Order: sequence, then C-alpha cells, then structure tokens
Amino acid sequence: MLNRSATKRNAMLDAGIAELAEHGLAGASMESIATRAEVSKRTLYKHFPSKEAVLEAVLTLLVERVEPLSKLHYDRERDFVEQLRAIGVLEMQLISDPDFIRFSRVLMVECMRSEAQSRRLTRQLGEKENSLYQWFQEAGEAGKLGTLDSRVAANIFVAVLKSNTYWLSVIAWQPAPKKREQTRLVNEACLTLVSRLQHAG
Repeated sequence: MLNRSATKRNAMLDAGIAELAEHGLAGASMESIATRAEVSKRTLYKHFPSKEAVLEAVLTLLVERVEPLSKLHYDRERDFVEQLRAIGVLEMQLISDPDFIRFSRVLMVECMRSEAQSRRLTRQLGEKENSLYQWFQEAGEAGKLGTLDSRVAANIFVAVLKSNTYWLSVIAWQPAPKKREQTRLVNEACLTLVSRLQHAG
C-alpha cells in the first residue's frame, strides 16, 4: 500500500504526463502541472525540481515497463515457435498497457519536437529493441530463419503485432485490444512469420 507521499507523487506524475502529452516539454509548465495535481508549486518542486525532471521520471517508468523484453536470448533446447509466441505475449502485454501507451505519447511528442531529444530517448530505450534483434540473430545462427535476414524477420513479427494495436492506441486514441484479441494477434504474428520462413526456404 502506498503511503501518502508516494500517492501524492504519483498524482503529480500523472498530471505531468497529461501536461506533457498535451503540450510537450516546451509548452508545459510547472504551474499547470501543479494545478492539474491539485498541489502547491512548492510541493511539486519538492518532488520534481523541473519539468525536465518530470520527463526523466516518465522515461524511467517506460524503461521499467520494457525490462522483461531487454534480456532475450534464443534457447536452442526449446521449440522456435514456442519461444516466438512467448515473446509475442510479452510484447503484446507491453503495447496494450494503458500506462505504456500514455508514456509513449509523451515521448513521441518530444521525439517529434527535437532531433537531439529523439536520439537521446531512442538511445536510452534501445536496449529492448537490441535484445529483440539479438534473439532473432541467435535464432538465425541456429538455422531457424532459413535465408531470411534476422532484422527483416524481427521487423515482420513486430509490425504485425503493432499495426493493429499500438499505433491505433497511441495515435488514434483507440482502446487497447481485449485479451482474446491480443491472443489472436500474437498467433497471427507467429503464423505470418512462419509462413514467410517457409517461403524463404
């Protein structure tokens, strides 16, 4: 159970996320964040010394969410499709997480606003993407991808998962799919890649 201070900090962070998602870092203000959170500016500054600190807190939360996908390694002793489906489930859980979607909107605004900011944020979140590509590379080295390039295989798999879920939620504000639909999309992503591999030989 969160104590009063932690509850208040979360409320301020939620307000900061909403402010940043609407106005970006350049347009956001500490005064507006305090007003949204219904706290004094003094209380806000006690937890977050600047709006940049709020953005860093959002990034930290985002990194925590992607952690399960940051240490992937192909297991030669396990079935390829079984591992692929397990990764798909983890990815689907992540991109359907309402908090992750909110965090993504904030960071997307910042990436569009500044090339330097985009490079910095992408670099900090790169571990998860690198881990996924590493898994596919290791699967390729084990002979599971045939002639298909490992990065192409990874991109096909992730594209099927995200095209009907993540981007619609982030950009079009559509609700994340329910569990049954998530399962269907994971299976579809697996079948799409396996079918491509069979044709690639």
